[in-house]
Amino acid sequence: MKNIIQYNFFILLATMLAACNSFLEEKVVSGVSYDFFETKTGIETAVNAAYTTMRWYVGGERYYCLTEYGVDYVWEGADGGQKDAFNKYSVQMNSDAGLLYDFWENNYKGINRINTALMYLPKVMDMTEADKTLREGELRFMRAYFYFDLVQHFGPIPLITDGNVTEIITDFHRAPVAEVYEAIIADLNIAYNALPDATRQTQRGRATKWAAAHLLAKVYLTKGSAVKDQRGQQASDMDNALAYAKAVIESGKFALESDYATTFDQHLQKTSSETIFSIEFTTDVQFNGDGNKMHLYWVPTYENLAGLQRDVQQGRAWKRVRPTPYFQTQLFDHLSDARFYKMFKWVYWANKESSIPVWQAQYFYVDEDGRTTDDLLYEPPAELVGKPKFGIGDTAAYFIPKFYGAKDHTNKVLDADKNRQLQLDVAKSPYTLIPVDNNTNHFFPGLLKWLDPERPDMNYEQGSRNFTRMRLAETYLIAAEAAGRKGDLEAAAGYINAVRRRAAYRENEVKPKEWTTVDEGDPSRLTASTEQDMLITSQDLASDLIGFILDERCREMFGEMNRWEDLVRTETLYERVKKFNPDAAANIKEYHKLRPIPQRHIDRLAPQPPLNEAQNEGYY
Repeated sequence: MKNIIQYNFFILLATMLAACNSFLEEKVVSGVSYDFFETKTGIETAVNAAYTTMRWYVGGERYYCLTEYGVDYVWEGADGGQKDAFNKYSVQMNSDAGLLYDFWENNYKGINRINTALMYLPKVMDMTEADKTLREGELRFMRAYFYFDLVQHFGPIPLITDGNVTEIITDFHRAPVAEVYEAIIADLNIAYNALPDATRQTQRGRATKWAAAHLLAKVYLTKGSAVKDQRGQQASDMDNALAYAKAVIESGKFALESDYATTFDQHLQKTSSETIFSIEFTTDVQFNGDGNKMHLYWVPTYENLAGLQRDVQQGRAWKRVRPTPYFQTQLFDHLSDARFYKMFKWVYWANKESSIPVWQAQYFYVDEDGRTTDDLLYEPPAELVGKPKFGIGDTAAYFIPKFYGAKDHTNKVLDADKNRQLQLDVAKSPYTLIPVDNNTNHFFPGLLKWLDPERPDMNYEQGSRNFTRMRLAETYLIAAEAAGRKGDLEAAAGYINAVRRRAAYRENEVKPKEWTTVDEGDPSRLTASTEQDMLITSQDLASDLIGFILDERCREMFGEMNRWEDLVRTETLYERVKKFNPDAAANIKEYHKLRPIPQRHIDRLAPQPPLNEAQNEGYY
């Protein structure tokens, strides 16, 4: 830890961030000392440097591994070095896991920068008191943000709130979880009163009063959700969670986008009425750092299919994570809920003429072992034989959200007749047809939420899409859960309905073709609103409030890097992973609700504490 602290300060002294389109644009300042922080420029540098630390989460194979692996409705893809530890909970989930240390180091780096700035802020003479108050609010918001993420994953952690540029400290004790939450709430209360009452600050990406309120609501909800765990929960936690969520909702500063697809439209993301707080990225390579690389991880290996090769619009396929069959077939009301079809890319367009297939004269049944049999499935019309199935720009691959019940996720045939029908439909299709039964860790519908078509070329990794960390739909769901936990199921249903009303098909909105071809919707209602079908009542929540909330959060925020934390918060991680994630079911233990403390941190402690004090249960 002492090396981290010293290193952090040298970095801080060498880095300045200047305002342009976004304030996260960086230039180097040399020849400075700690006196630099007694100036307005020094404080602005420190504040901006802390903001840049938030970019780490999406700058590589990082936070999605911590939040989307090892959960219920996401399965692992074909590639990636983190999936054994974080999805399967294998023996690689241990204190030597490099990703955990990187997460730990990044967040404490941000905290150290913040503590330094707060220490020097009172000494600054060339800032107005109003400017000092504003920057203190931002610093405290960020410190709470970093500690909240750390405490959710590691439990008891070192709680450092004082700046230090002279003393080498090696005896960091882990504060109880309840004490960490007290510090988080104290910081956020100051931030809430100090930050501007605005939708966004003039410089995009800075925190506002309402970002602090949203985070306070989520912190109180998390703290108060505990039943078995000890987070310092109090009877007033749900009152506070609901009050701060309502404050955001009723502020008049935000509104749900009218169309769910707009919430992840890259062209609109910087000005969305729904965004409460996001981390800024830019197309300017000089100021984008590692960039946002999340566009890589939810894309199937479409370039291995006939008529296709990688392109910028359809994404670069690193196939790390994918939606489960249950998510695709059972979690949504496909006839009423537009979110399901809007969040995925179902069709891939032909862009490689040399691999476009031609119609064969005959198509035969392929058995469970992959052998072609003499069982004839289909003979196309003679005039088609030998001709291309499609042309450039046509549909080359279609992931159809239909489950035949033919095969399970291991490719084991469950029903021979259904498997034959599946193969017949595939043979007749003028493109590569991939139903849910044929999903694999290479082939699955790609998530649109992170795609970045604004990259300059196909192989470019440093994306410019913003990382939206807080949006109003989640605020409504926080309010719903808090109200429900207080026993007011009618109010809870009302907040959920605000989200579900937007999720419905609007009047005169044309539904996707699957609405009739797969889901057997009534053609006479093809342009009818489904709002009334989406609305729930208190009775829908009466039997399993938390189960409904968890499913609704997944329907609304799938892939937005909340899931593991949601399951831990509600104390349902173990049971839901056992039920829905076959890769993890054999290995997950109750203690996996916390991550191991990084060994590199423990090794630097002096004097060395007993291991049962330094490390979480199950990892020593």
